[in-house]
Amino acid sequence: MSLPELAVGAALLVPLVLVLAVMLPGTRAVGMGLAPWAALPALGLGLGTGETLHWKSVLLGMWLYGPETVTRTYLIFTGALWLFAGLFAKGYLREDSHRPSFWGFYLATLAGNVGAVLALDVASFYLFFAMMTFCAYGLIVHVRDERAAGAGRVYIVMALLGEVSLLAAFFLTVGTRINVMLVDVARVVSESGSRDLIVVLVLVGFGIKVGALLLHMWLPLAHPVAPAPASAVLSGAIIKVGVLGWLRFLPLGQSSLPVVSQVCVGMGLAAAFYAVVVGLTQREAKTVLAYSSVSQMGFITLAVGLALGTPDAAPMLVVAVLVYAVHHSMAKGLLFLGAGLLPATGWRGWRGGLVLAGLAWSGLEIAGAPLTSGALAKLSLKSAEAAAHGPESLPLLLSLAAVGSTLLMARFLECVVAESPEQGSSSAGWMGVSWGLLFAMDTALLFWTPVGRESLPRLLEAKNLVSSAWPVLVGVGVCVLAWSLRRRLGWRLPRIPAGDVLWPLMRVIQPVWRLLTAGAERESVGEGKASERFQQGVERLQHFLLDEVDQAEARLSRLRQVGLALLVWLAVFLLLLVR
Repeated sequence: MSLPELAVGAALLVPLVLVLAVMLPGTRAVGMGLAPWAALPALGLGLGTGETLHWKSVLLGMWLYGPETVTRTYLIFTGALWLFAGLFAKGYLREDSHRPSFWGFYLATLAGNVGAVLALDVASFYLFFAMMTFCAYGLIVHVRDERAAGAGRVYIVMALLGEVSLLAAFFLTVGTRINVMLVDVARVVSESGSRDLIVVLVLVGFGIKVGALLLHMWLPLAHPVAPAPASAVLSGAIIKVGVLGWLRFLPLGQSSLPVVSQVCVGMGLAAAFYAVVVGLTQREAKTVLAYSSVSQMGFITLAVGLALGTPDAAPMLVVAVLVYAVHHSMAKGLLFLGAGLLPATGWRGWRGGLVLAGLAWSGLEIAGAPLTSGALAKLSLKSAEAAAHGPESLPLLLSLAAVGSTLLMARFLECVVAESPEQGSSSAGWMGVSWGLLFAMDTALLFWTPVGRESLPRLLEAKNLVSSAWPVLVGVGVCVLAWSLRRRLGWRLPRIPAGDVLWPLMRVIQPVWRLLTAGAERESVGEGKASERFQQGVERLQHFLLDEVDQAEARLSRLRQVGLALLVWLAVFLLLLVR
């Protein structure tokens, strides 16, 4: 095996080996000591070079790493964020009694994330994506209280719905071929007789991970309860794997789907504004950041929608998505880790002042202020949108959404200061060091961005400086006006519960669920016959679905290796959960 192949193998195997080390009592101390550095090989691979690795005896013949722009870009920001979040966790969790459990889930989720980025075939991608999805549950419920358990339940239910959608999409895509290389997926989907259904399933399945509008409910519930380093990778890296899934499995550049395109563009714009409105009513800093992520992912949803409708502009739009992913990953990582650092430093004194200054700068990046990574991301998106001949009102709407982003960042700063003491209670230690290193990496990726570098000189053009400055200035002005009115009149926005649309949705789901369960009670004799007929209909549907499953088992019997691997990871997941 050559050195570049070893580099690819190390990026995946190092976190997997450390999972085992953390699980075994005899090696636990060593495993926990090395765990914060587990993402270093992935970052090194992104910055360096590697060769495609083929493990013939693993699954259906596992293919890993392609030296192309998408993979290398993802490895850089994914590796950097996981690395610095791990170093941050070393200080953040130093007195936590559940550290072994955290590191076990952390490493397993990291391995799934890196594996999904490296995967070159459908079977490998699904294995690692599922591994990442289920192991991330342990990061969300880490504190083991009722609130975390509730957020974990919502997360796991939505994750299962996403997995079902994706599994159906993958089987429709692969068909009788058992496995397909990802480079061929766009063509295969575009030529499939089930193309439209596959596209919808992919959009929904990965949309749950992305936090797309109406599929976002787990995000504002999970972020407040997860430890700060877990929230950083959830928002900065894990939801980007959903974006990666869109890029890998949608027929971008191959087919034009105008109706789906218009729906995605509309949903993306709606998410950009809706999440701002709901986020401004929140009282917790990390919940505000969660809604900010929903809003920012609306921009990516919009870009993917335009690519679905304009195949010729798809390459430029994919570049814009990658630039946006790098920017959002670094900025949101800084914000979540900063929210965990400020309580340790306090907001008074020079240390607190530095943290607040860094948080303010990261907030300006999210808002797209001039000469920031956010300005580069929005410039790339607007340029790609022009190439795709999007609606004439779109540039103005994107600028107005940036006003909303500014308001959300101001609300976050207000909340994070209110949650933090004036004077810190402990030394920042590794938390401060890792946060500073991530800040340096964020700055470096602006000037040496792995993608979209040709747009950098345009940031200095007068029209682009004005275009990126006025939404931020308007947002700051609205903030000042709102604060002054609140101080004089005592006026506050009414609070919308985190999860927003989940709660009215539950009012509909729960009665239906009671009917679907065997112990459902009839509320009246008059409704008994109708309920009985409904139940019989459900039973017929169940029998039909079971027959379909029986027929599919023959086709699935050749995938025993995939099932065995998933069972192994499920066993590891359950073992970590009970620790």
